[in-house]
Amino acid sequence: MDENIRFLLNLQMIADEIVEKMPDVQLYTGEDTQLLEGICFYRPGMELSSRFAYVVRAEEIEKIPVPESHCSLILLGDMPKAWDNGFHTIIQVPGEKDLLEVTNLCLEAFHKHNSWAEKLQNVVMHEGSVDELCRISYEYFQNPLFVHDPQLRVISCPIWREGMISWEKDEMTGLWITPLEELNELKTDNEYLSTLTTKHAHIFSAELRGYRDIYVNIWDAFGGYEGRLVICEIENPLKPGQFAAAEYLADLIRLTLARRGHLDNTYKRTLYKMLTEMIQGKEFSNSEIEKRIAQCKWRINDHYICIRMDAEEGESPGSSASVCNYVEARVDGSKAFYHEDKICIIINLSVNDHYTSDIASILRDGLFKAGFSNEFHDFTRLKHYYRQASTALEYCRRRNDTMWYYSFDDIAMDYIADLCCTEFEAEDLCAYKLKRLQEYDEENKTELFKTLCTYILKERNTVATSAQLYVGRSTLYYRLRKIKEITGLDADSVAEPVQNLYLKLSIFIMEKQKVKKGE
Repeated sequence: MDENIRFLLNLQMIADEIVEKMPDVQLYTGEDTQLLEGICFYRPGMELSSRFAYVVRAEEIEKIPVPESHCSLILLGDMPKAWDNGFHTIIQVPGEKDLLEVTNLCLEAFHKHNSWAEKLQNVVMHEGSVDELCRISYEYFQNPLFVHDPQLRVISCPIWREGMISWEKDEMTGLWITPLEELNELKTDNEYLSTLTTKHAHIFSAELRGYRDIYVNIWDAFGGYEGRLVICEIENPLKPGQFAAAEYLADLIRLTLARRGHLDNTYKRTLYKMLTEMIQGKEFSNSEIEKRIAQCKWRINDHYICIRMDAEEGESPGSSASVCNYVEARVDGSKAFYHEDKICIIINLSVNDHYTSDIASILRDGLFKAGFSNEFHDFTRLKHYYRQASTALEYCRRRNDTMWYYSFDDIAMDYIADLCCTEFEAEDLCAYKLKRLQEYDEENKTELFKTLCTYILKERNTVATSAQLYVGRSTLYYRLRKIKEITGLDADSVAEPVQNLYLKLSIFIMEKQKVKKGE
């Protein structure tokens, strides 16, 4: 048998069955490991193995030195003090109980669990369906259960009971989907949001639905979220031992989906594969893009924004995928995936133009930094806006200030200035006439450079320039005449559009250089 589908028990599962017939038994959980293959009677001198649960009387166990390795016991009689150490796992049965009756109950419990597991294993080995796994498991858990994908579309629900979600059929895909009102409830429910990154089996409270669930998130081999197994506490109370069984069932569901190609073809993977290839520069036809984004009800000419967000240092693909899943659950109209150790988020502003508070909260809570692209309305140009978002993120990290994010608009001039300086040194690129004034100021202890910069940036408004420099108008006019004498620049030449732009860009670059040098 494939080791990946082998099922082993823990003592909690046995206790769940025994307590129905013998309510006065007590379980000391200790470090209850899921390693049990069966039960056996203890005989004096036997070496206790972690692979078996041993039926033993209290007077016999008192004679045995407490082993250092974990073991599991079904103990008839009072607990010896030395064994009550919080490490070993022990079902304590009152001493007057019949040894044979207790043993038979344990054997029946093992048979029940093993019989269920064997049926599941047979389905997997014969490449059966998730529906078959769930149908078999309904009898085992004695409660209805279902499996959904990341978009909360139903993969399997063989038995539906009153009180469960009433799914709606999606006419586009033919799949059963969670109604919009239910989705909106989930997206604002803090308990649900906290479940999106969990591993193993957990309880979801009755607060939202009116009954409890056991849920297990299903993760692919790369840590990507692929859906969830949910067991509803509608017909019978949930049992503690069912947590381990739910995890086992979720593993077999994951294996079944992967073998049948469900994870690669039916799920969102095709969409995210296209998005990843688009930001890498691969060209797709409009019809290809339309077909892929239609599954999330997007259109090519909707309005979008692209965000690139830093993952935590040393982030694993699995945890990055968890963050992506959390973003999608929290921000309406968003798709999130990770590429080159960064998380990429695309938000459809036609669906959600009030995204900023949710994104800001995610950045703050996760201590992330982010770059935002400009808004765009042609999805075929995604790679260009991804580049904008990446550039904004780069400057956000470089500045190392208190800002959580920068938009491309915030840093566009810095980017242009830095790009200009890749061919020339800043002093060779900037307007020579400005440098002439700097040199004159250094030799003559004047402030003509500052005066001209202020005059240009104040759009040649002499009143505003005088106020900014704290000088009288006569002093300003004298300086402007001196500037013309040295550089030839006057109001008319400074107003010429191309000259004006060059002077302003030169001023911007020169100020950046001063900041870099710490002047």
